[in-house]
Amino acid sequence: MAGLARQHHLGEHRATVVLGGGDIGCVAVVAAFGLLPPGIGLLIGPYATLGTTIGAVLLALAVAVPVLAFRYESHRAERIPRLHVFEGGLVLTHPGTHRTAVHPWRDLRTAERTRFVTVGQAGTPRTVHRLELHVRGGPLLCSVGGVHDTALIRRLAAAGGAQV
Repeated sequence: MAGLARQHHLGEHRATVVLGGGDIGCVAVVAAFGLLPPGIGLLIGPYATLGTTIGAVLLALAVAVPVLAFRYESHRAERIPRLHVFEGGLVLTHPGTHRTAVHPWRDLRTAERTRFVTVGQAGTPRTVHRLELHVRGGPLLCSVGGVHDTALIRRLAAAGGAQV
């Protein structure tokens, strides 16, 4: 990464932001707890062989789904794109596909977006602020939401000549 940044005269490295993530582990645990009651009911109930077999399969899935999900999640570092921020621009890497894109700040446009979302079962309203990075006159490259990350990127982009 450093060699690529030097080659494009991007200057000093300032931050690396992981773009995205997942809650597959949480979903898998909820799915497992959803599979347990019917699995136990079919297994201990007065059902024939088919009911017992389906109950055993549901219980096996209740154990296997979280294990497989956490294994999948543990390899997420190999799949999730990263934004490497430099004084003079950024490098966007996609580890899973080995694609890399280099963008000096002057070739980019920033846009701030505010969205109102509901969180949790109670529907608690929450305001989410995102900084979007676009190729000038082109597509969205990525969106960053961490307060520290957006402040740093906003400052570097403005100093580097990005369109605001």
